[in-house]
Amino acid sequence: MEIRGLIPATVTPFNTDGSVDYKSLSAHVARVGSATGLYGVCVNGHAGEVLTLTSDERKNIVAAARKVLPRQLKVIAGIASHSLADLVRQGLNAKEAGADMLLVFPLFDVRPYRHLARNPDAVFSVFQRLDREVNLPMSVFQYPETAGAVYSLEALMRIAELPNVVAMKAATGSPTKYAELHDALHDRISVLAACDAPSLLGMLLHDAPGALVGISVVGTQQWSDLVREATSGSAQKAKSIHNSFAVPLMRAIYEYQLHRTPISTPAANKEALVQLGELNSSWVRPPAINVDDAKREEIRFALSKVGLRVAKAAAGF
Repeated sequence: MEIRGLIPATVTPFNTDGSVDYKSLSAHVARVGSATGLYGVCVNGHAGEVLTLTSDERKNIVAAARKVLPRQLKVIAGIASHSLADLVRQGLNAKEAGADMLLVFPLFDVRPYRHLARNPDAVFSVFQRLDREVNLPMSVFQYPETAGAVYSLEALMRIAELPNVVAMKAATGSPTKYAELHDALHDRISVLAACDAPSLLGMLLHDAPGALVGISVVGTQQWSDLVREATSGSAQKAKSIHNSFAVPLMRAIYEYQLHRTPISTPAANKEALVQLGELNSSWVRPPAINVDDAKREEIRFALSKVGLRVAKAAAGF
């Protein structure tokens, strides 16, 4: 099972009372899914504020996405918990709601467990249980070294032997680390490029089969074109799209993933979509921080610079 093409990670719109705006969500997912060159669409990721969503909301979001997307596009559902039993329940819920694949957030991303992320036995026990009890294709989520909860290469090699482990979101932050993972694992699983900063191009050009990124919901077709050109060997065309289109958006929306300000990247992502007339609000659930006027203006300038038509000035609720 090889995964090729772009997988955009969608946002989760909210109503004025803070509940999920399923009408806006469905329209957002359908619009993102209308681009060509996609493998599928990811919901309930970091970009979708998965950590603030209830179990019911996560399941309903998967169902809403499956309803509006054409059957040939896969629905990839993020699952996140520090409890293995709960992680299994989330996987089963996502499967029941129509997910085709899971993006498994590291269970070990909490202080008492972080050291276990490098232990092959501990990591294998998590994915083996998901493999057996959920029985749905899975993507591992590899964080950058600075995150703490990083799987060792030995652990990754071991879980890659499980039947349902078919991919990795390699959010390493570094083309060099991506290359290490790709070279070790690409004959077993699809090692997807994953970076909302300029390092993405180097990852793509290292024979990546595709990419899973949150920023690609803003001007999805251009991001899909970038992935297509890079993965088909058209390095110069890919570089041109990357420099003229991707980099200004990465700088304004994701701040090259350097966290230059405390503003939430999902909020900035939503703000861009509001300004493009595709969402009604950029509001994010606490404790995430909403955009301010300076960030709105920075995003507005970047959208105009890359040729995306700004439809309206935006504000929160």
